[in-house]
Amino acid sequence: MGLLGIQELRKDMGDVKEKLGKLEDKVDALAKDVRDVKVTLENITMTIEEEANELVQYYLRQRGISIATRPEQFDSAYEFDIYGTNGQLTIIGEAKTRVGVDVVRRVVARVGEARSRFPDRFQGRVITVIYALRVSPDAVEEARKLGIWLLESMREVIPFPG
Repeated sequence: MGLLGIQELRKDMGDVKEKLGKLEDKVDALAKDVRDVKVTLENITMTIEEEANELVQYYLRQRGISIATRPEQFDSAYEFDIYGTNGQLTIIGEAKTRVGVDVVRRVVARVGEARSRFPDRFQGRVITVIYALRVSPDAVEEARKLGIWLLESMREVIPFPG
């Protein structure tokens, strides 16, 4: 390889280094964007959970029932956005942005599994509740069929089973 070939190789290496630097800058910017999206989603999730628990407690108080609900983690596999009990009644469920039939079925299945694994956490009558910003018509029918208390955007779609 002659002097001309070495100079060409050095130029190519410089081009590769320059492009690699630009690529690293883009990856860093992308990583920052992903972190920002993650923080935003966590904030939205927390807001929906808080809204759900406040609304559940409001509707319970309207019926003369006093239960403080909040997110609850039974173990690493069983965490619920809405949980509370007063000894005679246990309220348990999820808060979601959107709910379809599959979500309704999954929530019912998870509550059933949790009841089997943690029977001491389910005192008295158990009511499964789902709060969502938007619920599909199919999900409403499925929730009705399964006896779920369904709340959508600050209103009861399927009333508290009383």
